[in-house]
Amino acid sequence: MSAPVKSCYLRSLEHLEETPNVYLPDNTPIYVGRSPETGITDAKCSRQQVQQIGPHACGFNGFKTQKGVRFVAKHDDRLELLYGKHAYEIEFIPPPSVENFALRKRSYKSETEETEKKAKMLKLDNCSDNRSEESENDREEEEKLASNGVHSNQKGFSISSSTSSEQSNEASSTSAKWDSIDNGKLLIYTASSVPNQTKVAAYDMDGTLIKPKSGLVFPKDCNDWQLLYPDVPGKLKQLHTNGYKIVIFTNQAGLSTGKVKINDFKRKIEKVVQKIGVPIQKNGGVTIDKASSFYIGDAAGRPKNWAPGKKKDHSSADRLMALNLGIKFETPEEHFLKHKTPPYELPKFNPKSLSQTDDICKPVDAELTLKQQEVVLMVGSPGSGKSHFAKNYLKEYGYVNRDTLGSWQKCIAAVQQYLNQGKSIVLDNTNPDPASRKRYIEIAKKRNVSVRCFVMTTSIEHAKHNNKFRELTDPSHIPINEIIINSYV
Repeated sequence: MSAPVKSCYLRSLEHLEETPNVYLPDNTPIYVGRSPETGITDAKCSRQQVQQIGPHACGFNGFKTQKGVRFVAKHDDRLELLYGKHAYEIEFIPPPSVENFALRKRSYKSETEETEKKAKMLKLDNCSDNRSEESENDREEEEKLASNGVHSNQKGFSISSSTSSEQSNEASSTSAKWDSIDNGKLLIYTASSVPNQTKVAAYDMDGTLIKPKSGLVFPKDCNDWQLLYPDVPGKLKQLHTNGYKIVIFTNQAGLSTGKVKINDFKRKIEKVVQKIGVPIQKNGGVTIDKASSFYIGDAAGRPKNWAPGKKKDHSSADRLMALNLGIKFETPEEHFLKHKTPPYELPKFNPKSLSQTDDICKPVDAELTLKQQEVVLMVGSPGSGKSHFAKNYLKEYGYVNRDTLGSWQKCIAAVQQYLNQGKSIVLDNTNPDPASRKRYIEIAKKRNVSVRCFVMTTSIEHAKHNNKFRELTDPSHIPINEIIINSYV
């Protein structure tokens, strides 16, 4: 039994460094001819037009092709887009086993002889719309084959991407599908016949692979898109040929607000993947080789006029994603157009610059906890780390928090209850001014309990980072606008 086929290509036999291989997707008819993807400029070779049959014959294993005569190609078969020119070989990855390949070769010999005989017997009328019953049957058979994974080239013959019934079953088990994660917060589209790879070529979508066809900043609907550059499909196909898994990441705020319908968005993604022409998506548990992987995006932190007349990037989120993942990053201009690295700005706060030891939270000139009863007032802006500090370093103290209790009056009652029990207390509120602190100090003084104030020295950039991280990872926490942090500071 041969290994399941993962992918199929037309491998160029001419100018190997200049002519890219052509990927043949499973269950999807494609048309190969004169185009940027093949690098062929020969005027005798027809362009990519679905209904057009070129006037010049192709070559297939030494035979000239004819309209209406179908050839089924196998591993190592030779295809010439023009008879005697622009030669390719059919290549399956992984290739079929030697034993099965030999059997298919012997079987193919008889098929070829039968095809040649049929070609001599068939009388085809290229101009008439009145087809014979035999020609009509041929057409129906070809349509049936197309629905079962047959790939048609520009010149009117067929190439099958399945080498056995076992592999056809394998292909059907990896058909395109959508998965919904976390109640629809994450949608995952898996194109058919996606091979799992150790190397990943990852892309942002909007502004990186596609742009609005209307010329607007944002697309007016799910049909308002076109490829950012003509070379996008060829680039991604070549990466796929070179063993890369292609993955697209995209944030779509319109889905959560209802502005964009989920079904419309799904159709858009399917059309984008179809236009690019390579299988795209997730990796089936295969460990990723980060050193060989990369991410491409347009949110790169570039300032205004990073190139003449260019606007400032709306954020640096794409660059930061690659930085967090530990993989190489490039802008679309660097990746597709080979431009030099542009200037860019990163956030002032870099979490990787922090020390990984616990000493970062410990004062150098004071004990964190006292043996005698006390009240600790935390002071600091939202996101400054008060709650983390209190819960991790003052675990034995009674914990009082206004966000949890709802009002300062309830906080006062909780403080009195803990003091009556003889426990020390930590008040995890922002406590920004003397008036807010005074009410707790007075209660402590009446009971002769000491009061200490722990002031968080976290920078404003660090606090905003913590706030954003908490917003992304803890949906139960009330979102805090950065304006509040600025006002507090």
